[in-house]
Parts: sequence; structure tokens; C-alpha cells
Amino acid sequence: MGGRLTLINSVLDALPIYMMSLFPIPPGVTKRLDSIRRKFLWQGNKEMKGFHLVKWKSVITGKKNGGLGIKNLNLQSKALQMKWLWKYANGNQLLWERVIEAKYIPEDKWMTKEVTTPYGVSLWRSIRNLWDEVKNNSKVKVFDGRKTMFWKDNWHEKGNLEELFPDVYNLVTFQQGFIADLWTPQGWNFNFRRHLNDWEVQRVADFLNTVEPFNGLQTGKDVLWWTGNNRGVYKVSRAYKLMDQTNQQIKNWPWKQIWKSRIPYKVSCFVWLLAKEAALTQDNVMKRGITLCSRCFLCGETLENVNHLFLHCKYTQQLWRIFLSHKGISWTMPGKVSEALKSWEEAGVLAKDRGRWRLIPASIWWAIWKERNSRCFESIENSVQKVKLNCILLLCFWCNQLYSNDTVSIIDVLDSI
Repeated sequence: MGGRLTLINSVLDALPIYMMSLFPIPPGVTKRLDSIRRKFLWQGNKEMKGFHLVKWKSVITGKKNGGLGIKNLNLQSKALQMKWLWKYANGNQLLWERVIEAKYIPEDKWMTKEVTTPYGVSLWRSIRNLWDEVKNNSKVKVFDGRKTMFWKDNWHEKGNLEELFPDVYNLVTFQQGFIADLWTPQGWNFNFRRHLNDWEVQRVADFLNTVEPFNGLQTGKDVLWWTGNNRGVYKVSRAYKLMDQTNQQIKNWPWKQIWKSRIPYKVSCFVWLLAKEAALTQDNVMKRGITLCSRCFLCGETLENVNHLFLHCKYTQQLWRIFLSHKGISWTMPGKVSEALKSWEEAGVLAKDRGRWRLIPASIWWAIWKERNSRCFESIENSVQKVKLNCILLLCFWCNQLYSNDTVSIIDVLDSI
């Protein structure tokens, strides 16, 4: 699964990038590409139908949100098209910018009006419809003040002044004015429609105190500053993450323990399945309509499910005790794999080498899974001592890969955790 995930992220997700950077992706194409990616992820190049273990909607969310980080093509298409709006707003009078400006009526100094005519404009219309998304995640950095509207544009650190002071906005005469028109060497120059009432004086005073810290005009053109990063430059990857915030991060989801541990990528994917309780244990197979007499292959005492097989089975407990007794830790086994990963991270605060400490749960689970499959599919049953040895050797091998310049022995590994 790890290899297939790498191919999806590096190849299948990259194929439509060029077209998506300019043209909106049709829903039918999105559906077809999702079908191809979904089938390849779960069944590879096999013709037989494979089990889809996790909902696709969850798979295409970010790794921090409990997914696999596969791109949502609709969001990726929007993020790529928004870059054209960013380039147009901070235009350098390139040929394509002059063509757009000549063909469509400007709304302000930053963007054209929304396209409403029904013919010949589908390309720019689809791109222009994303302007609100760009605008909401940007602010104006003022230099000469000739492009920035004082009331309409989001240039002040507190936000849009028309929205902050709607009552004062209704009192002034020059509502469409630019900063360059309202700023003088002596300060701001505001004209009001009428004399102020007593109850309006304090509100106007608050407004003047808000705009007073302005440092004045500078040399250069006003620019649109992207608030998604510290450099103020639009990045497609950052825009994608901002739009993906609708998928809120799962509380206490152990994404660092899954993806940041220095273990093989396929093992990380397997641990992710365990945290999702989606590995093909007998209970998950039975949920897919296959009738089985479910019994744990290791202890034979109860129904087999993810949390029992990898946490609570008395056979698996013996592997956990190797490391817990070595460190003298008294640990109550959590109810779920995701909780166990978080608790294991907390228990390793005093470990000599936390990098090696993080490898232990994955080495136990991988050794248990291989032993379980050996008994299930090959009818080969190894002793618990051999499984313990396999687990420790696997951990030692991963540590040698982690510290490739220094070959470590089993004793060194156990002493360092």
C-alpha cells in the first residue's frame, strides 16, 4: 500500500496538474479520476475487486486530519486557478493581463467585474468567480496608496474600515477615495456631509485613533499581500490547505506518531489502518458480507478485532512486556490503537533515545500481523519466543537504518530506549 500511495501522489495526482492550472475540472472528470485512484490504492493492478477499507472522503484529507494526504482534485484545481487572480492583482502589465483588462470592465484597481455574459467567457468567468477566496485570505500592503481604496480594501491591520465603522462611512463624502487622495503630509483629510451630533463624536474619535498609526506613503506600488504565509507570496500548497480546513483535525489524532516515525512507508500505512481500526481482521471481513467463525488466531479465546489483536490479546501482551519491564514502566493498555500511540509517546518522555522509542509499537504490530497471517493463510504457527525475537530483530534493523553510520547490536538498542 505504501508504494501505491507514493505512485498516486507522485504520478496520478500530477497528470492533470497542467490542465487544472487553467481550466476548471469538470465533475465527470473528477469522478473518473477519483475512481481510478481509489481502485489503484486498494487493489493495485489486480483484476479482482479489493476491499475499500476507509471512506474516500477521509482518505483525501490531509495527514494531520486523519487522511493519507491524497489531493482533493476540486480543491487543487481551485488553488491553481487562484494563482492567476493573484498574478493579475499584482500585475506587471504583461500581455495577457492587458487583454483581460481591455476585454472586461475593471471593478477596482485589483480585479475586473464579475463576468455575467453567457458566451465566449467561460475561462475567465470560472477563474474570476474565485476572487472572493483570494480576497478573504489577502490584505493590501500600502506603498504609494494609488491602488488602495481607503474604505473598501482590507489594508488596515484590524480589517476593512467600512465594516469596522459603517456609521462613520455613511458620514464621509469621499467614500470611493484612495489612500493617496486622503493622505496629506499633515495627516488624514476627511470631509463630512454634515456637522456631527453629540452621540457621534466619540465614534468618530475612535475611528481617528484607529487610523492614526499609519506611517505614511512610500515609494513603490501597492501590492496584495497573501496572509497564508510570512512572505506574503501566494503559494498553491498553502491555499489548498486553507481551503481544506473544512475537514477539521481529529482530536488527539496521532499523526506524528504515524507519519514522522522513521519506519518503512508501508508500515506507516499499516499503522494508519490500525489507528482507523480498518485493517482486515476477521470482524472487518465479516462487515463486508463474508461469513466467518471469528476467533483470535493467537489466543483463540475471543473475537478478533484490531484493538484485541494488537493491544489486549494475551499473546501480544507478552511482546509489550519486553519493553515495559525493561524500562520499569507500569502501563495500563488503552482501549484503542490511536490512544495507545499517544500514550506511548507520553510514556517515552524519559527514554534515552525517543526516536528509537517511537519505533517500538510499529515493530510489535508488524511482527504480530505477520505471525497472524502466517497462521491464517499458511497454517504455520511459531512459538511466542520466536515472535519476540523477530520483533526485536526488526526493531534492531530499523534502528540500523535510522543510524546508518553506526551499526548497533540488540543489546545497544534495548539499552538506548
